[in-house]
Amino acid sequence: MFKNKLIALSLITAIVIITASIFVKLRAPQSEKEKIPFFPKLAEQIASVNHISIKAYDEEVNLSRVANDWGVDEFDGYPALPDKVKSAVLGAADLKINAKKTALPRLYNRLGVEGPEVEDSTSLLFTLKDAEENKILAIIVGKQRRSSASQSTPGLYIRQPEDAQSYLVDGVMDITATKTDWIERTLFDIPADAVRAIRIEHAEGDAYTLFKNEQGQEQFQLEGLPVGKKLASDLIIARYGNLLQDMQINGARAKDKLPEQKSASQVLVHTFEGIVVDMTAFEYDGIPYSAFAFRFDASLMPEDADTEKIEGVKTFIANMNARVLNWWYEIPPFKYEVIKKRSDSIMRDDKNTSREKSD
Repeated sequence: MFKNKLIALSLITAIVIITASIFVKLRAPQSEKEKIPFFPKLAEQIASVNHISIKAYDEEVNLSRVANDWGVDEFDGYPALPDKVKSAVLGAADLKINAKKTALPRLYNRLGVEGPEVEDSTSLLFTLKDAEENKILAIIVGKQRRSSASQSTPGLYIRQPEDAQSYLVDGVMDITATKTDWIERTLFDIPADAVRAIRIEHAEGDAYTLFKNEQGQEQFQLEGLPVGKKLASDLIIARYGNLLQDMQINGARAKDKLPEQKSASQVLVHTFEGIVVDMTAFEYDGIPYSAFAFRFDASLMPEDADTEKIEGVKTFIANMNARVLNWWYEIPPFKYEVIKKRSDSIMRDDKNTSREKSD
């Protein structure tokens, strides 16, 4: 009798536990449930993605894949950051539906899903296409999740252009319509104290050379400085040493699509480390461009330079030439302003010399 009661009690307990478990699952928050991918077929179509477009209200970027290499269309196919491209596509594939949100257009702006065609909108239209330009998906990416209670789970609001329904989805879309965000902007960095000499030759014939006799010398000298003249302010001349320092590009154009301009200036830079940089610079449609070519000159290096140092310089030069070949780079305007200077603009009258003559 006691045994039968024990069995019955055990059965009742088991039923209570099972019932409670089912109730908890039914009442579980959305984050604990298995969520449905917003684009369930995208995982199988990733290999077919050949074109990416991100459009904002006032800018747009388009990326295309040639073989296995992604490039920025607006920069004539200049290499895009592969990890950023991969993150964008996989980010879309990983989006999971959290909840339905408004389907009323008048409320879209609260979530940022009104679309980039609306003036001053923060929406981004993200589109993926295959090699034949067939659309794989298109979504309007809005604001990030606003609830402070869900900070541990990143999310955002999205909507498909042809669908009135908006959604809150779990996931991250690290995308931008700014073209320069998709390329490696730092081209190279040759510090000012490494520069030994700079020669600038302009198309109309004006030319001049600034140089230092030894590393550590603070100021440049001007080769063939005319009598009665001296160099302009130290601040102006120091900019020549910074010409190749932290070279940040704002874009690129292929040489076979943008011809060299007749007004181009030639720049030759020697460093104390044996690096020689040849630059060709010009302005096109108000944008300054420059091409770069690197070579090694052992005579510029210290006599006690070891083999490891020499090989390191040679490797740097080889890597740079492989990277910059066939490209014009959009360089910062303030660097181009240095290149544009004529010889008479970096000199001024030496009052001391004039006074000596008068005496």
